[in-house]
Amino acid sequence: MIDRREALLGGAMAVTRPSAGPGSGRGLLALVEPSTGAGVLGVAVIARGADGRVQFAEAAGAAVTGAGAAQRERPFTLEDPVRVASISKLVLMAGFMSLVERGAIRMEDDVSGPLNFRLRHPAFPEVEITPAMLASHTSGLRDSPNYPLPLGRRLVEAFTPGSSAYENGAWFAAANQPPARFFTYGNVNFAVLAQLIERLSGERFDRFMSRRVFQPLGLDCGYNWSGVSQAKRDRASAVCRWENGAWTPGVDAEVPPAPGVRVLAAPERPDLQAADYRLGENGWVFSPQGGLRASARDLDALARLFAAGGRLGRKRLLSPSTVRRMQTPLWSYDPQRANGDTDRGLMRAYGMSVQALTGRVAPDGDGLFGPGSGDWRGHLGQAYGLLAGLWWNIRDGRTLVYVINGTPGEAASPPGRRSAFTAWEEAAVAAAGAA
Repeated sequence: MIDRREALLGGAMAVTRPSAGPGSGRGLLALVEPSTGAGVLGVAVIARGADGRVQFAEAAGAAVTGAGAAQRERPFTLEDPVRVASISKLVLMAGFMSLVERGAIRMEDDVSGPLNFRLRHPAFPEVEITPAMLASHTSGLRDSPNYPLPLGRRLVEAFTPGSSAYENGAWFAAANQPPARFFTYGNVNFAVLAQLIERLSGERFDRFMSRRVFQPLGLDCGYNWSGVSQAKRDRASAVCRWENGAWTPGVDAEVPPAPGVRVLAAPERPDLQAADYRLGENGWVFSPQGGLRASARDLDALARLFAAGGRLGRKRLLSPSTVRRMQTPLWSYDPQRANGDTDRGLMRAYGMSVQALTGRVAPDGDGLFGPGSGDWRGHLGQAYGLLAGLWWNIRDGRTLVYVINGTPGEAASPPGRRSAFTAWEEAAVAAAGAA
């Protein structure tokens, strides 16, 4: 986010309730040792220098597997897959841009045609919604309180007045937040992009991503465990929070055996499985917004891909111009116009599924890497107690990825000293020598 500290931790690893924040020194151990008061469950970080060589690679703490009486702890490693949350959006875009490069769609096209239904913000019916708007969270769409739509329902229902899923227009931003000009971070944008991938490719989203992205790069990872080997699933680390005096898994305490794929079925149809899904009907089903299962090693490979302009080793996935286009901001926060929701200052500029750090060093800033943060691009992830980041430096090619498991959630997380990122994330960056 091999030189691991697992040997120092041993089999009887101590873990404590998260509290005030990480200690200083002693690398990643400072984030997991009870004496520091940090007590996150597990952390992994990999950093590479401008020459592409590993400068830092460590994992510390524990991984949790199983549930109830079967729950166990073991040392957390760089190879253990977790649900990496919104980093999934960045990875999805690599797949989508491969379709753009092949001429299947343009980023400026109206998405209504390939979706086979008219998608418009009801307050701005004349404004076409494009892939570029979806990818940059400027589409005017937002998450309803009841997202995501489960298997057994259709995405079009969320945008159709009178449908039970329409929820009185809850899927659309307020009328003073027009498409193309206002940034509202929304997972729903990536459900639409996943559905576009299916309509354009004729292939189920999870399978498309495996065939077009992960297999060519030699990566054993996938959305909702799709395409992931049994050996990799056996290393799964549940994403946890500390509740009632114990580490409580929020997801992946139990993993479906290969080749099973996890899906969320509608409550009235709990029997539905991935095989029942109808292509191009509901882009939420395979969790494009956050359901990628990948390890720190996998994230490191993906960071190298973007840092090298779309090439990993001898395999070119995207052209350099495509990567430059992805990482160039389409939206930047303007405090004079208040043209977006920055999430406490975390997001101040955004490209095509790529967060562009502006380098503001302040409690409401995005200076994760200190004064030089403006040269960094990538994406963060946060869900169920996990914090993750995948970053590359557009000036010198350095990369850094981190996975931090067992945080108490946004409200209770210790604030950073130089940014709106958490103190844990800042400590991980500092331990790797990247700040």
